[in-house]
Amino acid sequence: MVVYGAASGEFASVPIRTMFGLKTLAGFSLLGWRAAATEQARADIAELTGLFESGSLRTITQSIPLAEAVRAHQLLEDRAVPGRIILVP
Repeated sequence: MVVYGAASGEFASVPIRTMFGLKTLAGFSLLGWRAAATEQARADIAELTGLFESGSLRTITQSIPLAEAVRAHQLLEDRAVPGRIILVP
C-alpha cells in the first residue's frame, strides 16, 4: 500500500491482522526526515536543486488546454502520459 499526502491530518488505518504472515509496513515523512537528519536533508535538497538547475534532472509534463479536460482524463486513465498533465486555462 502506498499513501500519498495526509495534509488533512487524517491518516490511513491498517488492520494489524493484515500484517501477519511475515509482511512489512514502512512509513516515510519528509518532515520527519528533515527533523531527524537536518544537515543531510539540506545537502540532498541542494543536490536536487543543482540537478534541476543544470538540466540534468527535469520534470516530465504535458500541457493541455482546460477545454480538453476530458481528453486529459482519458490520457490519465490510459496511462498514456508519463509524468504530470497540466491543464492550462
